[in-house]
Amino acid sequence: MCRSPEFEMLVAHAVTLFPEDTVLSALQVMHRHGVHALPVVDGHNGAWLGEVSQHELHRLSAFAPLARLAEILTAKALASTEEKTAVSTPASALLLHAPAQRWLH
Repeated sequence: MCRSPEFEMLVAHAVTLFPEDTVLSALQVMHRHGVHALPVVDGHNGAWLGEVSQHELHRLSAFAPLARLAEILTAKALASTEEKTAVSTPASALLLHAPAQRWLH
């Protein structure tokens, strides 16, 4: 693939996040560059791993400000897989509507 000097300059100045970045550091990068979403890339080979939005990071910052983006991407992937493979009643819904257990004294 032939890459022009302009393309190389754009790639060199691309704003990205890495899996080891935290929620707070990602929000700081977004604020500094005035963007609302950024890709998360592998630091070794530059492979695209996913993306995070400012909105979801703001929600997470309230209770997990030091969570790593790798954890967030993993949780998003698991949630996506559960949505695709869910049966008519998901297990979480069954747990919420399960009858209360009585304790023996």
